[in-house]
Order: sequence, then C-alpha cells, then structure tokens
Amino acid sequence: MRLLALLHGLGQTPQSWQDQVTAMPAGFKAVAPWLKGTRPGRAEEFSVEGAADDVLALLNQHGAEQMSLVGVSLGAMVALDAATRAPDTVSHLVLAAGQVNPPKSVMRAQRLVFSLVPAKRLAAMGVEKKRFLQALDQAARIDYRSRLGQVTAKTLVLVGGNDRANLQAARDLAAGIAGARLEIIPGAGHQPNVDSPEAFNALVWPFLTDEDKPSAD
Repeated sequence: MRLLALLHGLGQTPQSWQDQVTAMPAGFKAVAPWLKGTRPGRAEEFSVEGAADDVLALLNQHGAEQMSLVGVSLGAMVALDAATRAPDTVSHLVLAAGQVNPPKSVMRAQRLVFSLVPAKRLAAMGVEKKRFLQALDQAARIDYRSRLGQVTAKTLVLVGGNDRANLQAARDLAAGIAGARLEIIPGAGHQPNVDSPEAFNALVWPFLTDEDKPSAD
C-alpha cells in the first residue's frame, strides 16, 4: 500500500477530499489530516513549517519510507515545504492552487475581506475565524523561489482556469520544479478538488499511479 496524504486548503476541512477518496484506486492508504494549527478547538498556532513537520511524521506513524502528497491552496504550500525539506521521502507531489511567493497586495486584500466575514459563517464551514486569519497571515510570509530546485518528487501542478490570482504562481511552480507538469482545469476556481472533482480526479489519479506515462513503442 502506498501512503497518500491529502492536505486541505484554507477554509476547507479534511472532509473536502470526499470526492477524491471515493474515487481512489486500489493500492493507496489515504490519510486526510487537519493541518496542524487549523483544527477548531485545538490550542495550536499554525505555521507552514509546523504543519509540514506534522505531515512528515505520518511516515513513522504508518511505517512508510515514502509517501505521495496532494495539497490544495494552503495544503499545497505545506506539501511543497515538506517536499523541499525531506525530498527523499516524497515520491509524488500534486500542487493545486499553490503559491511560491504570494503577492502582498493580494494577501492584504484577502485578509481585509475575510476579517469582515462573520465568525458564524466560517464556523458553519467547520472553520474557526481566529485560526483562519492566523493561517492566512502565515501563508502571506512564504517565499519558495530559492527552494523549488530542492524538489525531487514527480510533480503535477494544477490550477483552475478561473483562479486568476494563482495562474502565474502555477506557471512559476512548474517552471521552477524539474520535470513538473502544469495542467489548467477549465471552469475550476480556487478549490478544484471541490469545484471540478471529476476533472481533478482524471488528472490526479493517473499521475499518482504512474498511468500517465507515455507507452513505449
């Protein structure tokens, strides 16, 4: 069994992966954890590095030497952090709606918008507002431009065609990671695993099972 970690985005929960888990082919042991510091009711603060450490700890917990990582948005940043710091342990990497160095103006605007969202509205999504804003602040500080070359995993970069704020970042990720493939999902927004699950799955599962390799004639 191949260990697979599904890492949710900011504003998502582990249940956001339901459409992927139900379509998962045989041979995988999927784990969809809360990113450390985002689970409501826990006395933990979020940091990308701390969440990545928590993900890498899954290897020991499940007795595995390697794993595949699939992350969306904030989860993609955590997956990328893990893959740059422990490259030998990550065999496959899927980065959806990820960022390399988030534009400060965009992040400030996002924080302003979400600071005005009622806490009850976020709570209805399973998200605690205080933790949401704290994670957003941490994500705004990342800069992986000098670290992309450390990734050795087979990498697929995904972005929704309507996710304009992340299109350039997706191109930068694909250009900076050796051998990475970029796919734009038409009609999808910032949460392609939820917005367009069939199209997302059609790209991710063949990639993770290596069925996307061209046949040798």
